[in-house]
Amino acid sequence: MTDRRAQGRLVLFGGQSNMLGHRLATEGDKPTSPYVLAWDNSGPGGRWHPAELGRAPFNPVGERPNNAALHFAVRLAERTGEPVYLVGHAVNGSSILSWQDETADNLGRLILECTHALTSDELRSAGIDHVDTMLWHQGETDEPGATMVPWPRLTTLADYRAAFGRMRATLARQPWWADDTRFIAGELVRDGWLSQRNDFYTAGALNGPYDAVVSSEGLDHTGDAAHFDGRALQTLGERMFDAWVALTGVRSPRRARHGG
Repeated sequence: MTDRRAQGRLVLFGGQSNMLGHRLATEGDKPTSPYVLAWDNSGPGGRWHPAELGRAPFNPVGERPNNAALHFAVRLAERTGEPVYLVGHAVNGSSILSWQDETADNLGRLILECTHALTSDELRSAGIDHVDTMLWHQGETDEPGATMVPWPRLTTLADYRAAFGRMRATLARQPWWADDTRFIAGELVRDGWLSQRNDFYTAGALNGPYDAVVSSEGLDHTGDAAHFDGRALQTLGERMFDAWVALTGVRSPRRARHGG
């Protein structure tokens, strides 16, 4: 059971470069909010800080690449009037193999950082003991044409589906995953050269009551037909928030708890 007395929401995000934000994806709005905090991914000694592009867990390179999870979180804080806490680990070029269970490097790291974050004074005092939403974007690396990415990786739809199922089962086993934790995935660049894993989503792979797939229709890329540009990442995050609203049934703002 989730704790309805919690004063705030914990949001995870994972995947590969489009979830991190490509180094050239610098266009679009770059919002900030005093009610959106990010975990610095420093393990048991980790800390929360105001979520800011260019700083962990976002892409630190170049001119502050945009990030869909930040746009999602800012809208969520505005809608609910509650603080939003972000824990993210997205890795360029990462295959689903690195996300399929606790022993896989990337999912293992995300699980560990989430576990550490939940022991922080901030989340304990807020009464937060579960994840509200997981945001996910991955699949380009497991396209057969992704020859720039070294093996191992998965290139058949059946193998990808099996690994994805293992990842979801692993998340569901975590003590901080609740019955109504939302899982929101984004489609890959439409008609891009690494877009084959969109067939996984169009086949209805995410069909649980708290699952959603966000369309990438009409979203532009950086010029490589694989990575969203900054404005597209902004829109992707906004669409993820719209999906959250649809899954949650929250249609009107709540009274803010911050005196505003």
